[in-house]
Amino acid sequence: MKKYIITGLMITLLVFSTVQAISFSINYDPLTVEFTHTVFAEDCTATWCPNCPTASEALYNIYQSGDYPFYYVELVNDMSPIGNKRNRDYSFGIFKIYAFPTVYFDGGDTNFIGKKSTVPLTEAEYRILIEQEGIRNPKQPIIMESFVTWDGNAKLTVIVNITNEGKLPYFGKIRSYVTEIVSRWEDSTGKPYHFALLDYAINKIVLLIPKKTKTITGNFDGAANHGNQTYPDITSDNIMVISTISHWIPHYRLGYDTDPYLQRYFAFFVDQTTAATPN
Repeated sequence: MKKYIITGLMITLLVFSTVQAISFSINYDPLTVEFTHTVFAEDCTATWCPNCPTASEALYNIYQSGDYPFYYVELVNDMSPIGNKRNRDYSFGIFKIYAFPTVYFDGGDTNFIGKKSTVPLTEAEYRILIEQEGIRNPKQPIIMESFVTWDGNAKLTVIVNITNEGKLPYFGKIRSYVTEIVSRWEDSTGKPYHFALLDYAINKIVLLIPKKTKTITGNFDGAANHGNQTYPDITSDNIMVISTISHWIPHYRLGYDTDPYLQRYFAFFVDQTTAATPN
């Protein structure tokens, strides 16, 4: 895996929407590190949200740079019923959701709510969190590869091979997010999203035996019902399927915090990510 330089930055996670909430800092000395896994982010957003375009652009800039092993998806809450539900998965249906944009990194181990004053400043904050997640040790070392076949008539077949390289069993959930590279939905500035979630091709619990590979196959039919939406017009050159595996243990986290609002959620750490486009 590629090596990346983490410069001597004071890592400060500023969590806020329109006002500042909680903050803490972690010091890293300059060192060369190898990412333990590909990092994944989910951007909870809405087409009417005035702060969301900055977050989306910052994430896309990072992806386009190729600086990290990194993928992300847009959960467009007011347009995608499946994206809306995924956002609410973090709250377990117990807690309230207070702010857009909220970006969850690696299944919510860390998150960033709101934005900085400019795209470059927002991007800088995201890079800090991506680097932080990149050196996190997964529960077990996991190797993933995926393949996508275009079957015609807006249909896909997705195959994911997952290998548990660790010494202990791994119990978790695999999700294969079917996304449009250039989305049909636009943000509040009129620009299309990138990698907006349509639905899952695979969304299931798995048990991985040490030193064994499991192959999981799933399908997606754009003409089918996807939470009261259909996508029969998708094209093979505009689809990317991003697959993740997350460990089953929940981790309680706090996000937005300003009286009288407190954002609480459960994180399920994403331990590996892969992506593929139709062949």
